[in-house]
Amino acid sequence: MMFNVLVVDDESVQREGIKDLISQYRFPFQVLEAENGIAAERILIQNAIDILITDVRMPLMDGLELSKQARKTQQDLKIVICSGYGEFEYARSAIRLGVVNYLLKPLVREEFLQVMEDITQIRPHSGPGELETMESKVIRQVKDYVKDNHQRDISLSEAAHDVYLSPGYLSLLFKKETGENFSKYLTDYRLRRASHLLMQSNMKINDIAGAVGIDNHSYFAKLFKGKFGISPVQYRECGGLHDRVDQEQVQ
Repeated sequence: MMFNVLVVDDESVQREGIKDLISQYRFPFQVLEAENGIAAERILIQNAIDILITDVRMPLMDGLELSKQARKTQQDLKIVICSGYGEFEYARSAIRLGVVNYLLKPLVREEFLQVMEDITQIRPHSGPGELETMESKVIRQVKDYVKDNHQRDISLSEAAHDVYLSPGYLSLLFKKETGENFSKYLTDYRLRRASHLLMQSNMKINDIAGAVGIDNHSYFAKLFKGKFGISPVQYRECGGLHDRVDQEQVQ
C-alpha cells in the first residue's frame, strides 16, 4: 500500500531531512512538500493525503491552524506535529486538535521511525541496495530485544547474552553504531511508549509506569518531564482522552 505524505516546514533543510529518512528506510510513501501552511492547504484541497507532517512555527499559516483546516477536508488524515522542546502550549493545542503524534525538534531518528511505524504498521527497513553489516544486524537485534522486553527489568548484560556478545563489547558497539549508550536508548524507548499509552488508553499513570518497566513512580515522573518538558499528568490533561474538544469544534 502506498501512502501519500505531505511534509510542511518553512526550512528546506528540515523537509529534506524528513524525506531522506523516508527514503533511507524505504517507507512506501509518495511525498509532497510545502514551505508554509497556505501552500500546504492548496495541496490538501487538490490531493488525497494520508499523513501530514508539519512544523508548528511557520509564516502565513502555522501548523496548528493548518491542522485545523486539514481536518475539515480530510477527516481521516493522520497528523504529526513537530515543535521545539518545552513548547507546552503548542503541545496542548495540538492534542486538542486530535493530533496524537507529536515530535520534538530536532527530530530524533528512532522517534520518527517509531511514529511512522505506529501510523502505518509498516516496519522500517535499511536503505535500498545497502548491505547490512554484522554490527548493524546485531544492533537491530538488540533494539528488537528492547521492544519485546522493555516492560520488565532488563539490562545490558541480558541483551548481550541474547546476541551472544560480552556486555563490554556490546556497550562499545551500541555506542559506536547509535551514538548513545544502551541505558539511554532503553529509557527513551520506555518514555516514548509511555507517552503513547497516556494518549491512547485510560490506564492510570502509575500503571503505565509499571507497564513500560519503570516501577519507581516518582522516578518515572522525573524522567518523563526531563524528556517532554511536562509531567505525565499535564501531558494527559492538556487535551488527551478526557479533555479533547468536541469534534464539531475541531472541524
